[in-house]
Amino acid sequence: MGAGGPRRGAGPPDGGWGWAVLGACFVVTGFAYGFPKAVSVFFRALMRDFGAGYSDTAWVSSIMLAMLYGTGPVSSILVTRFGCRPVMLVGGLLASAGMVLASFATRLLELYLTAGVLTGLGLALNFQPSLIMLGLYFERRRPLANGLAAAGSPVFLSALSPLGQQLLEHFGWRGGFLLLGGLLL
Repeated sequence: MGAGGPRRGAGPPDGGWGWAVLGACFVVTGFAYGFPKAVSVFFRALMRDFGAGYSDTAWVSSIMLAMLYGTGPVSSILVTRFGCRPVMLVGGLLASAGMVLASFATRLLELYLTAGVLTGLGLALNFQPSLIMLGLYFERRRPLANGLAAAGSPVFLSALSPLGQQLLEHFGWRGGFLLLGGLLL
């Protein structure tokens, strides 16, 4: 089925609808890189509720990052087989479901599996196809498009950490995870 993308003309359009795709890639990159790091705002509450040390709690974001980077080849295979859009749709659902399920966790192992594995896989299934999509819509302006998409990382990291702190203060870690799951959706 292929990656899917623009079908008109001989090459990428270098603009037009590509700018909307670039905006989406900005958001995807922001969540992919910023989200696993922003989850660390919740570590003290998780340590207290689960009676765990910092290193045990830090595994949540470590697993999430390992899934993000380690499942890139799987994501690429799925994109080749099904296309970018279906893979990204499933990725968004997995990332969201992982955080929603994590809000109901009663053991740290459950957090590893939900927030770590499920959300990390979902982020990977969004991140890898977003890079492929940029290549389908930009050729001459691809360096600019890649740079603008990569700018999502610091922007979202700067925004997600304070947001996470506010969610933690107002709703606790469970409510924060639930709302972050909704945001990922």
